[in-house]
Amino acid sequence: MQLQQAAEWFATLRAEDASEADRVRWRQWLNQDDCHHAAWRRVEAVNAEFNLLSPVIDHRVLSPQGRSRRRAIKTLAWVAAGVGVAGTLGQSGQLRDYVAALHAQYRTGIGQTRQQQLADGSTLWLNTASAADVDFDGAWRRVMLHRGELMIQTAHDAHLPPRPLVVDVRAGRLQALGTRFLVRLVDGATLLTVLQGQVRITPAGMAAPVVVQAGTRVRFTADLVEAAQPADDSMAAWSRHLFMPDGVRLDDFLAELGRYRHGYLGCAPEVAALRLVGVYPLDDTDRVLQALEATLPVRVRRILPWWVSVDAAPAPAPA
Repeated sequence: MQLQQAAEWFATLRAEDASEADRVRWRQWLNQDDCHHAAWRRVEAVNAEFNLLSPVIDHRVLSPQGRSRRRAIKTLAWVAAGVGVAGTLGQSGQLRDYVAALHAQYRTGIGQTRQQQLADGSTLWLNTASAADVDFDGAWRRVMLHRGELMIQTAHDAHLPPRPLVVDVRAGRLQALGTRFLVRLVDGATLLTVLQGQVRITPAGMAAPVVVQAGTRVRFTADLVEAAQPADDSMAAWSRHLFMPDGVRLDDFLAELGRYRHGYLGCAPEVAALRLVGVYPLDDTDRVLQALEATLPVRVRRILPWWVSVDAAPAPAPA
């Protein structure tokens, strides 16, 4: 909410008709809460990154011809929601992943999924905004995940001798042991979900591999494999264009739903702890938002097509 307000104030102050009264009200808002200062610094940082990354677009937004409140908010919303590129390029490894994803053999856009039969008969699925390469040679069946999430159903390799099937990520290598499993890159770590069989993780910074059993999920980095958590087939429902939460908090639900749509999808703190159960179609996220309004005490506020906030429903007017 504070980030949204900060973006609106930023756009207001950058508009051609910004007045001293606007600046006074902005200062009052800024000094109301330390969170407002933090949100304002975030918006300024996003704008600075955006200026460096795309000066041509930034000139259009901030020039007299394009200095409109709506376009400024749209730009900031897009970038602040994580769609912008600048924030992803802070480290050389991230830059390599970004470039590799741009040129990957198999790619999906936001809201898209893809199923691909591989040369050995295995099946590869890519989730939203994902990218991977496949390289089969005489020694290995190798899949490299650069971005997003994949699922693999392995097939028996007819090559003699049979070649191991591995998925390589920056944090290490995962070797399939006759299995169906998911791999997701998130927040600098890797999530492995094993639905059938077993998968051996060899983290890049650890000598000892770890074998993960079916029905479990682990998060790992180059130096650490965390304790296994329960997993089930509902985690692969995205391959059927479905999301199947079972007691998931609304803020977590919206964070997941936001992966399948452009722009910013936020959740007010007042309703974040509401729980959801059901089956939701990922190929029509607007319909999902309508269903939330119909079944929960929430209001979906569409500030822009790119900026949507789920807030508490207003109290009914007294009779």
